Amino acid sequence: MLPMLHKHTVITAALLASLSLTACGKKKDLIAPPPESTAEQTADQTTQKSGTQTDNTNGQIGGGLPNPNSQGNDDYHPPLPEPIPEPKKQPAPPKQSGGTKTETPKLGSQTPPAPAKPAEPAKPATPPVVDTRPAPSLGTNPLPPDYRTNDVGNSTRDNLTKRMTGGVTSDGLVYTSSSTDELLNFLRARNEKVDAGTRRLNLEAASSVLSAKMTIDGLTNDAIVTLKIQEGRDVKIYNVAGAVGEGAASPLRSVRAGNGEITTGTRPLDGTLKCVDLDGGCETTFVRLKIGATGSSAILNLVFRSSAADIYFHLPGQYSDNPEYLIMREFAISTIQRLNTDNKIKSVRMSSWEVVNGRSGVTLSMKGVNNELLAFAGPLLAPEAGTGVNITLSRIAKDQEDTLDLISLENTKLSYANWIGDARMIANNGLGQVRIALKMRKRANYAQDQFAVTFMRKIKPLVDLTDDNLK
Repeated sequence: MLPMLHKHTVITAALLASLSLTACGKKKDLIAPPPESTAEQTADQTTQKSGTQTDNTNGQIGGGLPNPNSQGNDDYHPPLPEPIPEPKKQPAPPKQSGGTKTETPKLGSQTPPAPAKPAEPAKPATPPVVDTRPAPSLGTNPLPPDYRTNDVGNSTRDNLTKRMTGGVTSDGLVYTSSSTDELLNFLRARNEKVDAGTRRLNLEAASSVLSAKMTIDGLTNDAIVTLKIQEGRDVKIYNVAGAVGEGAASPLRSVRAGNGEITTGTRPLDGTLKCVDLDGGCETTFVRLKIGATGSSAILNLVFRSSAADIYFHLPGQYSDNPEYLIMREFAISTIQRLNTDNKIKSVRMSSWEVVNGRSGVTLSMKGVNNELLAFAGPLLAPEAGTGVNITLSRIAKDQEDTLDLISLENTKLSYANWIGDARMIANNGLGQVRIALKMRKRANYAQDQFAVTFMRKIKPLVDLTDDNLK
């Protein structure tokens, strides 16, 4: 009897030991130690966050853009942009990149293709304005008391009320302003006061404006406004010119050419131009135009803004040895640390055009002491809620100041701009803060390094928004 009891005791002890070992194994699988950041990454991020300033760029410059191939922690605040998405390509052999899987149709199991349909006519390159949002009541869009125009964290802040033009694209994105003032809201509300027929004509005219440009000669104060307007299937160009003056608005009249464009539209067009900065400057300009013959004419309200901006660089902690990127990185860090070198930024500007109840666009530029120009332009779009977008930007190959300053002996250089393979707007808060992501071009076997830059307009106060002050 005793040997039998001893045998059962041994079996029971063995079972308990096995269960204990299994439980311990499960506990180790459920609890994992947090990842550790290397000392090299920590030192690099500290260097980026120095926040020093240049003489012409007073904003904080620094930060870090996470490497898309790194899975480590990122303690940087505010949130940083995601890597630039690859542009869409035509069907090609499947390729894995960044965790995204491309599916190709299976061969051998497909039904015969349907007869080809006739090709559809090409759609306009610019997204049509398909809707107009109602004008908000004045005084209903206050900014939070902690909002700062040069705080980079506001570029991705979701609880802010955007300043919208009123135009909406077919995919639901809204066109925005690039300032915190209420000028667009005031002009939209004023258009609501006219009769229904006039309001309809004004909205149709605003929807037809594809782009707008204004230049002011710093020597003569001559101003030229150029519009591209959709008329049926054609795009017509209109130019008006006048002189910037103090006090009352200055008249604008049609001219044959301007800003490198020849007038092709035939409808009557004239109007006025008014500088609305409180200090008497003309960084913010209101243009009111009347287009069309009597009886079918419409009013176009446009706002042009051009001013200096603060910038903030977001540089990755890990990067390749691409010589072009190393020079570009030095360009940013020399600006951050205010080094005595030509390879740093001399000036930063943000310029925008905004059609009331229509489209808007922005140009963002950085110019170095070495005259290297990095300038990008695109539509000023944002989601109605939030700030994240993915808008392809085009490169600008000419500095506006060079075309106006006749005595300038400096020539703009575009070497750095040619090193950029892709530029996209990835955030727009609708209040004058825009973040762009830049990817280096493909070169040899080097990785295409990428970094981001946040532009923050230096905003001046405007005159009191009354009908008398806008005349």
